[in-house]
Amino acid sequence: MSPVEPSSELRERIQDELERNRRWEYRLPVYAGIALLVCAVIIVVRVVFLHV
Repeated sequence: MSPVEPSSELRERIQDELERNRRWEYRLPVYAGIALLVCAVIIVVRVVFLHV
């Protein structure tokens, strides 16, 4: 049995989808850094100003 080859249109759509996913992967560390910064600010404000 031979594997089924996708049409060129389908192959192009798959490549576009992979490229979009790859761009998201590059942005994830930035979003993770922002989330950690927000958590750190919340903790600092609670400790310094609210003495919890």
